[in-house]
Amino acid sequence: MEKFKTKAFAAFVALLMFVLVGCSGEDTDKAYGESETIKLRAATGLSTQHAWWANSMVPWMERVEELTDGQVVFESFTGGELVSVPDEADAVLDGTVDVALVLPIYEPDQYPMAEVTMLPLSHSDTFIASNAWKKLLESDVELADGKTYSEMQFSGFKVFPVSTTQEYSISTTGKEFITANDIKGTSLRTPSRIHEVYAGEAGINSVTMPAVEMYDALSRGTFDGSFYSIADWSGYGFQDLFKYTITGVNFGHFNAFIGMSKEKWESLPEHVQQAMTQANEEIFTPGAQEWVDRSEKAITANKEIGGQFVDFSTLNADVQEHFHKGMEGTWKNYAELLESNGLPGDKLVVLWRDILIEEGGEVPESIMNLE
Repeated sequence: MEKFKTKAFAAFVALLMFVLVGCSGEDTDKAYGESETIKLRAATGLSTQHAWWANSMVPWMERVEELTDGQVVFESFTGGELVSVPDEADAVLDGTVDVALVLPIYEPDQYPMAEVTMLPLSHSDTFIASNAWKKLLESDVELADGKTYSEMQFSGFKVFPVSTTQEYSISTTGKEFITANDIKGTSLRTPSRIHEVYAGEAGINSVTMPAVEMYDALSRGTFDGSFYSIADWSGYGFQDLFKYTITGVNFGHFNAFIGMSKEKWESLPEHVQQAMTQANEEIFTPGAQEWVDRSEKAITANKEIGGQFVDFSTLNADVQEHFHKGMEGTWKNYAELLESNGLPGDKLVVLWRDILIEEGGEVPESIMNLE
């Protein structure tokens, strides 16, 4: 009899749960109520002064709080307090944080197609590349197996695009490029796998190290310089060390996005989702402008201590040709690298090229012939 009662009670509980779930329907498909306070953990491994945090992420969070009349409240963790670079993406997906600045280029094993924005260009700027990055993330072009770029790379995320960095330049502590032979054997810090490919194409010695370690190494003369965005110099004091910078040519743009897991995104009330989307649209262009403003300040400070900024078009013809050949080889090698790993490298670089050109960018002539 007791056994029968136990089974009957278990069946009753199961039936009750079924009825409750079945009756809830669409009313409880969100984890939060329409007016319930929503506390979200936001994180970055970057410092509070970094342009992506201070001028994209923070304004986005503040605007979301305003648009939701304080229903959404963010608790922020920066500088590796909770999550270090480049672990932000994993922290979002495993639920350690609710939203973060994601830097996919730092994890080429997981996001190999994210590096496409680092391909060298004949011409671009912060606004061109930022708009192109946003278009790439939102593109509905199918690259493989019926999937778009974002579906192939960031399927687990709700992605809010933020601006790319300013274009990367080559800067040295004094070494100048008078002839093509001056380029060969130069030791430069390479911040991405694509820069390593380019260095190989151009005969440059590649040095790999975190940006935070560069100042001391450059001060000791351990290597000659780096591929780096001028706008990001001030975060590390490089404006006090670099003496020679080539401008008017582009060695790629580093990208990022504000990321949230799809699961967390789908748990939010619709009006909160709308607020986040609106806030992202509002902060996108000002975030790009910040890189321009920082670059102008860095250039002024560097010139005051004797820094030279040499336009690419004024370099000797053999130097220009050498750099351009390296660019062309890098595009092709990157596409081949992706293809060798079963990814649509050829289609991706053509898509990126076409989007960039639509936005006003320019690529080496041979890249225009890729199909």
